[in-house]
Amino acid sequence: MHRFAAGPALARLEWILDGLDGKPGWGADASDVLGTEFSAFVTPQRYLEVTRGRAAHYAPVVVVGLDVGETTAQARIRRHDGTVDVVTCVVEAEPPHRIASTWVVGLVPTDLTPRLPDDFADYDLNSAAGARLVVFSGVPGSGKSTLAEATGAELGIPVFATDWLLGALTPFGGRHFGTLEMAEEVLTTLALRQLVAGQSVILDHPTERVATRERWHSLARRAGAEFRAVVCHCSDPHVHRARLEGRSRGIPGWHDPGDWHDVRQRQESFPSWSGEALSVDTVQPQERSLAAVVRHISA
Repeated sequence: MHRFAAGPALARLEWILDGLDGKPGWGADASDVLGTEFSAFVTPQRYLEVTRGRAAHYAPVVVVGLDVGETTAQARIRRHDGTVDVVTCVVEAEPPHRIASTWVVGLVPTDLTPRLPDDFADYDLNSAAGARLVVFSGVPGSGKSTLAEATGAELGIPVFATDWLLGALTPFGGRHFGTLEMAEEVLTTLALRQLVAGQSVILDHPTERVATRERWHSLARRAGAEFRAVVCHCSDPHVHRARLEGRSRGIPGWHDPGDWHDVRQRQESFPSWSGEALSVDTVQPQERSLAAVVRHISA
């Protein structure tokens, strides 16, 4: 197991990880490492038995994430089945910084209610008759966000946009997560919440994955809401590139100029929508595009 820079909380965490790693002779110093209050709750002998038993799921320990503070340290470690657990160690503030508490839980706790399904056909959902779930789709720089915001203002429908959601997660390391998948899950939850309240919703997302399109369609269908898709594209590559590289949206925690090479690649592999979607060339005046979109949504 890799060793990290020293610190009282981290040093004690590494001691725990040695146990989960099945290190020979581990635990002989448990009475010196475990704090008095912790030992009164769980005897050192019992703690050693439990930790050694858990080693069967982890050894050799693979650390996939680490967070360290003055008195608390956490490690995310991978089980043999590929799932990830979080090991937390809290130490006493005063030397010798013995372990005050420690626990292991799944990265996704098992006691939570089930996550949202991929298909809402059997999901228990109140009727949202009269409401609409509208998706604005297209690659970056295609004009979808501008048109989505204009449509939301025109029809009085809230707009939830991927870039704004992900920008809010940047201070927490969000740029290193599976960002599009995360955005799709958050957008699905927000759409569900709106429909449960009997209200319409606009989702501003590239929506390149066909499975996501089908998921959102199934959500609208199960809620008894109308589903509308608007696919934006820019037929003039010079205009498209200028928009992408020259935009200044000021979204907190997000970038402004885009990567033209990346967008071109995504355009080439962008799956076609079925006939239910309205295709809008955003080279035309926005007033014309907006009027077409409003007709499409209101039909």
